[in-house]
Amino acid sequence: MDAKAFGAFLAETRRAKGLTQSALAEQLHVTDKAVSRWERGLGFPDINTLEPLADALGLTLSQLMHADRGDGSNSGQSLEDFFSLLAPSHIQWLSVFNAAFWLTVGLAIWIQIACPLMVVVQWHPEGTGVLTPSLILPKPVVCFICIGVSGLVTQICKAAEHGFFRHSFFLWGRVFHPRFFPWVELLFHLVYIWFALCPLFAEMMILLCN
Repeated sequence: MDAKAFGAFLAETRRAKGLTQSALAEQLHVTDKAVSRWERGLGFPDINTLEPLADALGLTLSQLMHADRGDGSNSGQSLEDFFSLLAPSHIQWLSVFNAAFWLTVGLAIWIQIACPLMVVVQWHPEGTGVLTPSLILPKPVVCFICIGVSGLVTQICKAAEHGFFRHSFFLWGRVFHPRFFPWVELLFHLVYIWFALCPLFAEMMILLCN
């Protein structure tokens, strides 16, 4: 599907629903200029806007993606057509990953300033309930490890966000299971964020316990 065909379908469906460009834009929390660009074939909505757009027009996600008010079973659509339509924007999620990385760097600098040369990174509970140090490392080594792990996880997360397989997996999932797969996608994001935050939590514990 090209942008012109999608734009013509969008404009026709919007008018059939009795919506102005401004009214549709208000429902989607975008500008009316964005809706105008879509209808003129100058671009596509991003992946975060597709589902609300389909709901506003009274369509299923499959119908919107196929530009078809029928059952969306047109077998002539290829996977490349889907990708040209979605052109996903992940600014919000990637901002979380980047923020976690820079917070890790900031805490590493704080550790260098506030902590002694050697820091305890592992504690062992005694039978009396007292914690005793079981692993002590130089703070530059600890900070280097935390920053390295955080940077590696952030790059992996970014690669996964832009990965061809992952997009195709969730794309087909949203078509055939529109209620279930948004939760699966959210779970993937939460797993990525958990890994991105692990070095940050480790640094916070070092600051609290040293």
